[in-house]
Amino acid sequence: MKNYSIWKDNIKLTDFQVLDKDIETDILIIGGGITGISILYQLKNTKLNTILVDQGKIGLQTTANSIGKLTFLQNDLLDKIRNSFGDEIGKKYLESQINAINMVISIIRKEKIKCDLIKVPSILYTNNINEIEKIKDLKRFLEKCNIRVNLESTSLIESKYMIKVDDTYIFNPLKYIYGLARKLNNIYENTKIKKIIKKDKYYLCYSNKSIIKAKNVVIASHYPYFNLPFIFPIKATLEKSYLSASKYLGNDISLISYSNPFISIRTYLDYLIYLSNSHSINKDCDDKNNFNELIKKINDLNLRPNYLWSNIDIITNDGLPYIGKIDNNMFIATGYNTWGLATSTLASTIIKDLVLNKDNQYVSLFDPKRENLWKIMGGFGAIYKSLSGYISGFTKNKDKKKCTHMGCPLIYNEIENTWDCPCHGSRFDVDGKVIMSPANKDIK
Repeated sequence: MKNYSIWKDNIKLTDFQVLDKDIETDILIIGGGITGISILYQLKNTKLNTILVDQGKIGLQTTANSIGKLTFLQNDLLDKIRNSFGDEIGKKYLESQINAINMVISIIRKEKIKCDLIKVPSILYTNNINEIEKIKDLKRFLEKCNIRVNLESTSLIESKYMIKVDDTYIFNPLKYIYGLARKLNNIYENTKIKKIIKKDKYYLCYSNKSIIKAKNVVIASHYPYFNLPFIFPIKATLEKSYLSASKYLGNDISLISYSNPFISIRTYLDYLIYLSNSHSINKDCDDKNNFNELIKKINDLNLRPNYLWSNIDIITNDGLPYIGKIDNNMFIATGYNTWGLATSTLASTIIKDLVLNKDNQYVSLFDPKRENLWKIMGGFGAIYKSLSGYISGFTKNKDKKKCTHMGCPLIYNEIENTWDCPCHGSRFDVDGKVIMSPANKDIK
C-alpha cells in the first residue's frame, strides 16, 4: 500500500529552476497549484510580465491530493449559500460553477491536455430520511434553473434518496496542471516567499535566494498569508479528509453524500477513489483512527486500499470563496469549500480582469471584502468556533516539535509520515521540510 495520492504515481515531475537572482516584474503569483497555474495561463498573452513561484514542486499539495471532480452538484453547499443569501445569489453561484466547468473543458480541448477526462453524471444521495425533503427542494431549485435532474439508484452504496445531473466530469488534476505548465514560462520551484514589504507602488517579496520587486502580487497559495489586515483566520476554518484508491472493475461513477459525514466516491481507470471522515483540523485529530475507519468502509465494499492519503480544504463561513482584491495591487483566490478544481479556473479570469481593470460579472459575488462582513465572519458562533479551534490546536499535543508559522505543537501523521499542524494546516515532512503553507520556514 502506498501512502500518497494516486495522482502522484507514475508521473514525471516538473523540473523548473529556483529563482536565485533579484528580479522585477509586473505580477508575482505566489503558489503553483491549480489556481496559480491557471492565473499564469490567463495572463500569458497580455503585455504584463508575470512570474510564478512555488515553495516546492508545483501541483503537489492540495491539487494533487484532491479527488478530481468537476461538478456543480456540491453536497449541501448550494443550500448553505441559498440559506445565507437567497435564491438569486444561489442561482448566480450555480451559474458560476457551470461556467467554470465549461472553461476547464474548453482549455483541455484547446491545449490538447491528456488528463483522463471523462464525462460522467454526478449523483447526490442521503441515508438520512430527514434530508430527503432538503434534496427534493434542491431538485426543484435546480430545475427552476433549467438543470435537468433525474432520480437515480446504485447498488454501490446504500441510500434513502438519490438524484443525478449530467454535464459533469472526472479527471486527473495533476496531469491537467502539468499539461498547462508545459505551455507556460516564468515558473520557479523551490522558491519560498518569506516576507513581503509594501514600498511606494511596489511590493518587495523576499524569497530564500532573491528579492522580487512586483507591481502586483497574487496570493494563490493554499492558505493565504502576508495579509494580516484581512484577518483570514476568523473568516474560515480548515477541514481534513481521508482518501483511498482501490482496484475496482465497476462502471464509471461520481457520487457524494448531501451532508456530514461526507462520503465522496469516483472511479479512475480501474480504481475506485473513496473520501470520508472529514473533520475540522483541530478536532478528531487521530489520523490513524480516521484512516482505519476509512479502510473499514472500503473493506465493506469487498475492496482493499492500494493508496491512502489526506487533504486539507478551506471552508468559508458563508459558503462563498474569497476571490479578488484585498489591498492596493494585492489579490487572493482561496476558500473554495472543497470545490476548487473548477472554481480556480473561474478565479483566474476574475484576477486577470481585475489586474487589467476590466469588468467581470463575478467580482462582487466573490469579493473578499464583500459588504456583509457579519455573514463572512459567520456571526458570534462562527467566530467563537474559529478562535476556540485554534486554541484547541495549541493544546492538542505536548510534543516539542512546533510549527514555524505560529508555534502550534505539531501532530505526527504516521500513515503519511508527516508532521501536521492542527491550527492552520501547515505540514512538514519527517525531516522538518515545510511541504504546505502557511508555514514558509523549515523546522531546524
